Amino acid sequence: MQRVKLFEAAHKGLRNALSQFSFMLGKCDFNSPVDIAKLHGLGKDLFMMLSTHANDENTLILAALEEKVPGSSKHDMDDHERLEYDQDAIEKLLDDIKELNSKGQDALGTGAELYMKFSRFHGEYLLHTVEEETETQRLLWENFTDQELHAMRGKIIGRFTPDAFEKWQSYIMPAITQSDLLMMLGGMKANAPEQFTRLIVMAEKFLPVEEFTAIKENLK
Repeated sequence: MQRVKLFEAAHKGLRNALSQFSFMLGKCDFNSPVDIAKLHGLGKDLFMMLSTHANDENTLILAALEEKVPGSSKHDMDDHERLEYDQDAIEKLLDDIKELNSKGQDALGTGAELYMKFSRFHGEYLLHTVEEETETQRLLWENFTDQELHAMRGKIIGRFTPDAFEKWQSYIMPAITQSDLLMMLGGMKANAPEQFTRLIVMAEKFLPVEEFTAIKENLK
């Protein structure tokens, strides 16, 4: 039986957002108000998700693991601190570009700097997620039951505002397998009908038509 993978869905959503931002950043005309508005909006989504995810890991997942295995959280905590520092610098560059653009000033140089800094950050963040999904996940499996891991996930979800939860789902739903999506929705349908109704509305909004149609058929 497959055990609970505590990081997988969130990381797939983050990889989706990171990749979209990287793609849009590569195509961006840094002197175009339209391009800058789209990039800035996507960037704010991404940075919100990165910050809340790191905080949830630090205060719930890694804190619980540290109690069981002292010293086990240090590597991930140090990664989070380093990545947060880089993230703040990237977000400032994005805000600077928006301000330059609003004043009609040339933002090409700042845009080139942003592109290179984000490219490095993107690669380092992907390596960090792989380490969490292998080494940290292994420690969680060794020290917690699936019931306890489900409870951690529930605490994380319970922290979301409705708007933040929907924002996360807009990146997670298109990025996970249909079988995982069916498992999530099927569980909600059986155990939390109100939550299921909210999620099925989001699924219709965020999934391609053919995929949503297949999901609905399988949930009957």
